[in-house]
Amino acid sequence: MSRHGFHRAASRLGARKAVVLGVLSAGMVAGVVATMMPLVAAEVPPLVVAAAADTTATQVPQDGDNGVKTTLASCPRLCDGNRAGERDALVEFAVRDLPADAVDVRATLRVHAWQPFASRVHAHRAFGSAAGTGAWSLRPELGPALSSVERVGQGFNEWDVSGSVTGNGRFVFALTQETLNTRIYWASRENVKVTIRPQLVLRYGRGGRPAPTRTTAVPSPIATTAAAPGPSPGRTASPTPSWTTPTPPPSTTVPAPSPTTRPGDQVPGWRLVWSDEFDGAGVDRSKWNLRDDEGRDIDRGCNVDEPDNTFVAGGVLALRAQRETAVCSSQTREYTQSYLDTIGRASFRYGRFEVRAQSPNGPTDSKGLWPAFWLRPDDGGRGEIDVVELPGGGAFYQAATLGIFYDYTPVKQDQRYPFPTGYPGDGFHTYTTEWEPDAIRWYVDGRLVWQRDRATTPWFDEVFHKPYNLRLNFQVGGWLGDPDAATRFPADFRVDHVRVWQR
Repeated sequence: MSRHGFHRAASRLGARKAVVLGVLSAGMVAGVVATMMPLVAAEVPPLVVAAAADTTATQVPQDGDNGVKTTLASCPRLCDGNRAGERDALVEFAVRDLPADAVDVRATLRVHAWQPFASRVHAHRAFGSAAGTGAWSLRPELGPALSSVERVGQGFNEWDVSGSVTGNGRFVFALTQETLNTRIYWASRENVKVTIRPQLVLRYGRGGRPAPTRTTAVPSPIATTAAAPGPSPGRTASPTPSWTTPTPPPSTTVPAPSPTTRPGDQVPGWRLVWSDEFDGAGVDRSKWNLRDDEGRDIDRGCNVDEPDNTFVAGGVLALRAQRETAVCSSQTREYTQSYLDTIGRASFRYGRFEVRAQSPNGPTDSKGLWPAFWLRPDDGGRGEIDVVELPGGGAFYQAATLGIFYDYTPVKQDQRYPFPTGYPGDGFHTYTTEWEPDAIRWYVDGRLVWQRDRATTPWFDEVFHKPYNLRLNFQVGGWLGDPDAATRFPADFRVDHVRVWQR
């Protein structure tokens, strides 16, 4: 064979080898893919759920029965010149057809508007029913906003409500209108055009893992740790309290001083930058704002700036909750309460934050009482640090709750700390949070009881590197229950001092 003939034969042999190897490689890859495929969730066509009920919750009796109208409406509190004209659109869905192995459930609420509006509208989870006339007194409790549209568009508008829907169950959502003081009309489930009725669109994968069954329990702002952020200030709303056993504290602890001993303001390694010892005759208005005439959807009281609700005596600030009828934000409430903040007066990026306080809560007389000392970002966006929350009632009064929020879907992490002896209402106790760039630590009476950092909190860097202001308030009612006949009023949340140190 000539040299050229040899090279041509070798070339043909090489080509045949390449084809064979290509076939073998393709077969091997196909085998690997076939082996891997069962481990990957398969996307399936979306499940579109029609509304089971809807109505417009309205403050205006003249609106009549809204449960049978072909439209829903939303409007802010000042609506068409009426200061008591708020309307919220309520829509209820019955989800039954999610398979047991559904994973990565994503839920979108779709509601149709006939024309565009320059209005911000929020979607909330509502805890009750959307069936009925829409009488304001029967409006369900609303959780914080799940998502918002900044402008209403003509046609379907969409809100991500995935934070509330992970399995089958009944789900009620409310549309609340923040801006534009005139009504926006939305197509209801009674509309003659089937194609524009409200929808809940569920997208999910099939991955072999059972999807959790969702209940209609009222959420709590203090729940077990959530693993990752989702798509809201209001304080917060969420799953029914499901307290976990506190994780053991880190091995490095600080000796616990006597709960009744008032610690000094000198802390090694820290510099005192702000404090209120409440030694004057009243609230220092250069340090604190007092909210007034404020009614919020998350509780049952009116925040009022009244001397009977917020006063200083004997070196102690008292935030008092009372059972009395009051009108605020055009709503009649059964309780008055106190809320102080430092917005526009003092804010801090990192620091050591401390309150020495006595809870009003006992085992049988405190259901629905909820004092707290906490921090929120100046920008009003994501993030919250709860130095301490002290909810009342038989299930809660014995422990202090420590927590952080990403937003109010709610994505949060928290810890219930049961006292080794006694409880928060047996005297003054000291609650301290050290917030540093790489970690946040909580102390109760000087004992280190909890810590969060980048390893425990994927969203740590996103929300904990900006200025926060202080909040000190006494809430009545809400996600942890409303007062009952045994709840004692007046009730005082007593604060000996609030101090802030920085490095």
